[in-house]
Amino acid sequence: MAELFEVLYWFAMVAMTAVLAGITALVCALGFKFIKDRRRVLGTGCIAFSLGAAALIIFMINIKFIIPA
Repeated sequence: MAELFEVLYWFAMVAMTAVLAGITALVCALGFKFIKDRRRVLGTGCIAFSLGAAALIIFMINIKFIIPA
């Protein structure tokens, strides 16, 4: 039973990472759309937020998958 939960845990971690990366890319694309539509401050904020979120996602991947504790 413990093996099942371990597999489910890793599946959830990979799925959560993929969803977070997808949402971050979507927010970045939305920021470029806002800049194109002459809403520069909102677009810049979206891009800055997505860059910060991408840094956190990379940090999470490094800690969880590449350099496990």
